[in-house]
Amino acid sequence: MLLKNFNVLVLDDVILMCDFLYGVANKVPGCKAFKALDAKTASEILEREPIDLLITDIELKGPSGLDLLSRVRSGAFTATAHDIPIIVFSGNAYRELIQQCILFDVNDFLAKPVSAVQLSKKIQHHLQHEKLIQPAAHYADMKQRLEAPKATDDEEGQRRFRVAIVRELEQKAEQEEQELDEQGNKVETRDFLHWPEDATTGYFQLDRRLKNLAYNLSCFHNVFINNCKTVAIDAERKRACAAADYLIHIAKTMQQREQRPEFWSMLQQRLQKLQALMAELAEVNVKHHKQVLALLKKLAYWWMQTCNRPLINKTEAEDESSLH
Repeated sequence: MLLKNFNVLVLDDVILMCDFLYGVANKVPGCKAFKALDAKTASEILEREPIDLLITDIELKGPSGLDLLSRVRSGAFTATAHDIPIIVFSGNAYRELIQQCILFDVNDFLAKPVSAVQLSKKIQHHLQHEKLIQPAAHYADMKQRLEAPKATDDEEGQRRFRVAIVRELEQKAEQEEQELDEQGNKVETRDFLHWPEDATTGYFQLDRRLKNLAYNLSCFHNVFINNCKTVAIDAERKRACAAADYLIHIAKTMQQREQRPEFWSMLQQRLQKLQALMAELAEVNVKHHKQVLALLKKLAYWWMQTCNRPLINKTEAEDESSLH
């Protein structure tokens, strides 16, 4: 089974540069490129096409590339997932812009000029390697706080924003500390749910959403069975629920534009079951261990049933043996 083509959007307000990026992206195996000369056109494409990777200049006439990528990370577009790989490039890498891009978890930075070989390798690398991205609400809040000081040009507002970022970093460090045992060693973790190797639904966006769900449910499972603090367990539970919600949302959006009615009918049945299980997870009291363990067992069984034919198959490069 062939994967659906990867959709790559390139954005630059210099026509020659935009055409160069478009030409390179279109030649990458399995990729279909879209191009835009301004953020408005790019936004229209992101809204109607399920873009898998964004390449954007950071300095544009009108709305900046930073504004566009922050909207992507905030989940502003219906057809495009918020956690797609984003590659930023610029001829003038101002420190402030780079710092703000880092806040929105940009995947890579390229400095102009960039060669066709370098860009092609970057595209292929980021389509094949996942980066952990926070829920869209995290970036929406970040975007709002970033824009508020700019609108008022208030030094006190700038100070409050910096303090808020420091606190977020402290909270992240605290969560990491909670994953250490009493001797200060890293708590051993294992995958609760596992995505089969060389497997695909036939749709890159669905594969990514399912992998992300498996990762987040595994994180919840690990902090729960290792008796971490309630705040850490609740944080992982929220991420797992958000991952499930996004999978369901992406599937619903894609179903409206794709064929294979039998596949989508079966997938919707599985997602309805998942929605009910995740609703239980959102409400269960994590202090009631037996209830949580019983629910985790149901989720594991759901995963085992879902990661099997005919929903998921081996890629063409592999043999035709069934998935396990």
